Amino acid sequence: MRRWRKERLEQGLKAKPKFGDVTVAKAYRLLHAILARAADDKVIRRNPCRIKGAGEENSPERPVVALPDLIGLLDCIPARYRAMLLLATFAGLRFGELAALRDRTSIWIALRYA
Repeated sequence: MRRWRKERLEQGLKAKPKFGDVTVAKAYRLLHAILARAADDKVIRRNPCRIKGAGEENSPERPVVALPDLIGLLDCIPARYRAMLLLATFAGLRFGELAALRDRTSIWIALRYA
């Protein structure tokens, strides 16, 4: 397990597409969970994933746009996109979540005629 993890950490920056230590931590947690189930079911004797801290993510904080810059952006984009920009900034919604939003009228029509 240690060698597997070390290789993933070393290869992540060389791979296409690149991946970092957060991805390796997520993969380790998944592997740990799978092998824990196998150990519980007596398929294997014990879980070999026993590296302390290997499943912990240390993600840097994402940068946030400054309020004056946000106001400048709001002035530059069409009015119909302003709500999306505000929700992305203050609610932390991703583009797919923003694109899926509908106003109440659209939802009512969709439910009424579904």
